[in-house]
Amino acid sequence: MNILIACAAAYLLGSIPAGKIAARIAGVDIQKRGSGNIGFANVLRILGWKYALPTLAVDIAKGFFATLLGWRLTGDLTGAFLVGYFAIIGHCFPMWLKFRGGKGVAAGLGIVLCLAPIAGVLAMIFYGTTRFLLKMKSSTASFIGLFTVMISWTIAMPNLWWFSIILLFTAGFTLRKNIRGTVPDYG
Repeated sequence: MNILIACAAAYLLGSIPAGKIAARIAGVDIQKRGSGNIGFANVLRILGWKYALPTLAVDIAKGFFATLLGWRLTGDLTGAFLVGYFAIIGHCFPMWLKFRGGKGVAAGLGIVLCLAPIAGVLAMIFYGTTRFLLKMKSSTASFIGLFTVMISWTIAMPNLWWFSIILLFTAGFTLRKNIRGTVPDYG
């Protein structure tokens, strides 16, 4: 029963629309600008770093603290991952915004930083390098970061490799329109 309550709490935590709140403070409806997404990448391209960094920090924290809650409650990594994953679901499908939220990549990074910090740091380095130095699209850089997680997680915790596969498939689902080019994904 406790795990169900933790999953519900993680969903609610994940559904806090940090990007929407940051944009509202700036006087902008972020869902009507750029890609219409409430996440870090769209906030960055529309409002700049001043609003994007707090958005990113809150979105990462949602996944991190939900996972930490799951870990404390269950005492095992699978339970921790499950509870953390509900933060991603809440981020992607927040009931407050008619189930139209972010892509879940930053919340997923929070999970990784909680369970495998080195893999999370490597993912941030690879994302940052490909996105900002090599000027790749945000969705492409996200996948490069996720592949980094998959490889490093598999090496560090080979019996839990499937966590990274779930995150990779989730990102593939939420970023599918960006990949197909049906929504803006600026380089």
